[in-house]
Amino acid sequence: MEKGKTPDIRRIILLLTDILVVLSVTWSVTGMATIRSEGLLVSGGWSAFKYYTVLSNVFCALACLASAICCMVRKTHVLPKGLYLFRLMGSSVVSVTFVVVLIFLGPLYGYGPMFSGVCFWLHLFAPVMGIAGQIACEPEKPMPVKSTFWALVPTFAYGCFYIGVNAAGWTGTADPKTDFYAFLRWGWAVGILMFMVVFLINWLAAFILAKRK
Repeated sequence: MEKGKTPDIRRIILLLTDILVVLSVTWSVTGMATIRSEGLLVSGGWSAFKYYTVLSNVFCALACLASAICCMVRKTHVLPKGLYLFRLMGSSVVSVTFVVVLIFLGPLYGYGPMFSGVCFWLHLFAPVMGIAGQIACEPEKPMPVKSTFWALVPTFAYGCFYIGVNAAGWTGTADPKTDFYAFLRWGWAVGILMFMVVFLINWLAAFILAKRK
């Protein structure tokens, strides 16, 4: 740093949170993928990647990795438009994980299991760090509001997969093996409504976190 030059605090926050997200998610996902036992919303092997909570964190970690590299190379908290949008998508999907755990999975299964072990890192630590980093960074140019809808793409893709798998094996009642989030426990109408609420949470997170025009 040049003598007398004020340090870019936002760059430091962005770089620190990006690194913490990458490290915590890598450790957690590696741990889940290598365990043999299974528990509540925790699976060993490749089945760990059936969960939105895991995939959203992996997506966010990839975005944070790209953001951290850019931050180190360019030495600024200002990101190119495409990378900023990529990171916004990552922060938005982990915001969904965080909020859904707080308002739905926590009351349903208990907050203890939701915030212990690897779930602590994937349900609380990484999402909070991802959000904090998003607040610290900014795009080269303010984004139009319509750009925030791109943040829905990962959640929409997962929702289509989740609904498709359950529809293919539907026998009149939800199968806990495929409906592991219990969205369809009360039938398709309630399940679809819950997905719509998730999409709304996803978009609101992107709308709030984005530096818009």
